[in-house]
Amino acid sequence: MHKAILQAHDLFKNLGIDYAICGGFGLEMFAGRELRTHGDFDIAVFKEDRQKAVQFLLDNGWPTYGRYEEPGTIWQFLFYKINDITDPYWHDLPNTWSIQPGFVPEMFKLDRLQRHLPANADPTTNTDVYSYKPTADWLVEDLGFIELAFDTREGNEYVAQANPRIARAMDKAILYRDGIPYLAPEIILFYKSGKGSMQGAYAKPRTEIDFKAIMPLLCDESKTWLLEAINVTYPDGYEWLDGLI
Repeated sequence: MHKAILQAHDLFKNLGIDYAICGGFGLEMFAGRELRTHGDFDIAVFKEDRQKAVQFLLDNGWPTYGRYEEPGTIWQFLFYKINDITDPYWHDLPNTWSIQPGFVPEMFKLDRLQRHLPANADPTTNTDVYSYKPTADWLVEDLGFIELAFDTREGNEYVAQANPRIARAMDKAILYRDGIPYLAPEIILFYKSGKGSMQGAYAKPRTEIDFKAIMPLLCDESKTWLLEAINVTYPDGYEWLDGLI
């Protein structure tokens, strides 16, 4: 098992919240083998625990940033440093990024920008604005940074994209390998089924590898759930997934 997974588990296991390794590393936990190289590390927590998770990282010295995508671009983001978790702006964001103290990943290139803040950002706390564009030549070796995704839970169901029509029982949504939780592969592939994951030289090859490696390993019930979730989300078709599902 990749050492970044073990490091993430050691970091979060005593926090007292539910979490799951997701993204490409989550798929590798399901497959039980390495599938490809990785340019990021993803962990899912539930929205009700977002303040606790982010405060925990801040208390441990991890600078944390709220992210939003620059309109009209692909894989180009702006980051706002989170100095105060009571600021309501970042509560609307689907994820945050935290960097291990002293770690400077090449892919971040956090160059300060002279830009205005979004209208709903608090200028007294969100004063650091950065740009980011991932590069294919930087690979995860240790847990240098974490992308936290904030997911939805309704009762005993995991609700993808906060859409009650795309729900999964919790015991099927979060699985375990060697006591470490990870998001079910069909849910990860659902998130990867969007056009954004099939565009650009950075994302598309990774998405194709993931689908081709994992689809044959899914049981029929998991495949059915994935296809139904995709059909609900893209009722007009999803030609960009031809050949992968």
